[in-house]
Amino acid sequence: MRTIDTRFHGPITVDDRDLLYIDYEILGFSREREFVLLPHRHDSPFLYLQSTMTPSLAFICIDPLLRFPQYQVPQDEIPAALGDPSQWAVLALCTIGNGYPPTMNLRSPLIFNRETRHGGQFVLSLPYPVQYPLFPSEGAPSEAPSHAGTHP
Repeated sequence: MRTIDTRFHGPITVDDRDLLYIDYEILGFSREREFVLLPHRHDSPFLYLQSTMTPSLAFICIDPLLRFPQYQVPQDEIPAALGDPSQWAVLALCTIGNGYPPTMNLRSPLIFNRETRHGGQFVLSLPYPVQYPLFPSEGAPSEAPSHAGTHP
């Protein structure tokens, strides 16, 4: 157990078993190698990928299947070290604020092995958009199965 400072939750104690290790760099953040996944709120599909080294660095992310049910990650584009796709937690980074509609990045998902807790960001060859609308319609959110939870 250790205490870390976080951007949205203040100081918290995390179990070392909840840490996520970045073996495949998050683009633009090559020095950030350790994170923890935190809930936004108990009733929200959003999560914070909080750096354990930099308190001000927390990415907002979501399971892409919740907003884009046909989303798929080609297994042959992900290193074999991350195991079988059934072992993956897949997250899309979100951009929220700055006066623009909220979006998620489907082209470059974060993928972690649920057991080893190792992973990173991968740029897919499929023509998924980098800025897919989080709320393309006013309808209810999809009831699709989820790639992720608070503990990938």
